[in-house]
Amino acid sequence: MHIPPTPAARLRAIKRHVWLGRHGFLATCAPGLESLAAEEVARLPEAGAVEARTGAVAFEAPFDTVYPALLRLRVAESLRIFLAQGAAAGTFPMLFDQLQRVRWALWLPTSCAVTVRVRSSKSRLRDDAGLERTLRRALQAAGIDADASGTAADAPPVTLHLHLHHDRASVTLDAGGALHLRQGDKWVSPTTIRETTAAALARLAGVTDPLIEPDLVCDPFCGSGTLISEALDALAGAAAGRARGSEALAVPLAASPAWKPERWAHARRVHGGPGALAETPSVLAFDADPSAVRAANHNLETLGYSDRVRAEVARAQSLDLGAIAAARGARRPLLLTNPPYGRLADARGSAPGELLRALLGSAAGWRFALLYPRPRDLEGADGVELLDVRTIVTGGLRNAVLIGRVHDGGG
Repeated sequence: MHIPPTPAARLRAIKRHVWLGRHGFLATCAPGLESLAAEEVARLPEAGAVEARTGAVAFEAPFDTVYPALLRLRVAESLRIFLAQGAAAGTFPMLFDQLQRVRWALWLPTSCAVTVRVRSSKSRLRDDAGLERTLRRALQAAGIDADASGTAADAPPVTLHLHLHHDRASVTLDAGGALHLRQGDKWVSPTTIRETTAAALARLAGVTDPLIEPDLVCDPFCGSGTLISEALDALAGAAAGRARGSEALAVPLAASPAWKPERWAHARRVHGGPGALAETPSVLAFDADPSAVRAANHNLETLGYSDRVRAEVARAQSLDLGAIAAARGARRPLLLTNPPYGRLADARGSAPGELLRALLGSAAGWRFALLYPRPRDLEGADGVELLDVRTIVTGGLRNAVLIGRVHDGGG
């Protein structure tokens, strides 16, 4: 479809085919977290046909659902809109014919800098470079200058994903960029984990579960404070994307002719607030690395939580969790952390299993939620009961979420 001849004609086409229709969406996530992502998607306004796939959740919704989705999704890594689904792609001419039929002009700015991500599985067309050229030819035929250069305002970045499976093609448009980013000036440390992974761990830990309702949350390996920040966000009901749309966290879809700034502003008022943080639970954060503690405190301050918790320098081996809980009168304490393993654990003077078992040895009466790849390290630990083990894949590596408790008298 070529660009409509006048702005008014383009607007009429956008209203008919974009604003008034329902569209397919894809929220990607770390493999193993699909059920959590599906729960979040199901809570979006007018979302339907929610289907968990490997590393993603597909759903249908009106276009306007994109605005609250960009603000509220916490576990999803990206949010994409289907521009084509199930297109025949047995040969390059066939694929080109199908891609020409996409209403590119209603979704993409006339001039933009397009990045194409190609993936082909169980299909005859396996030439990634050839597939990308075919997509770019279709854009050019539609009157889209996809290789423009200049400032972001003149040539905004656009990312398209072309996926072939069993000789059928789909094309998705990246709507939000990297959803795991929550702030534009985050400081990091060697143990920093993704915010989306941290959000999932906080959810699985039951931070906001009324049946668990922890009155003390402690992270003795806080790194740059990601886990604690996500736990506080969950407790406050804060929007994950409340900083999205700033210069530092631009929304790629905002360059689309279909974007409605007034609807985005409305969504930010309704769905994008910082939330209201209750007085409980108490929150503690420690790390042996002073530079990590500085990063954590910077990030907590940026997110507005510096008056609630301040990270401190301390070695986990020196912490007596039982005494900490007793000093604060905590009856339902929760250990929420990403313990070091491999070389990071060696640098702290202990083998990973020994470090973790020593920490839990002083945690009688505590529940725990750990991001830790070796649940066997807890086998035989006194008083330790594993309630749930969930395998996930983060950064291409297998990891695990371990949920459990330490019985009174254990250790």
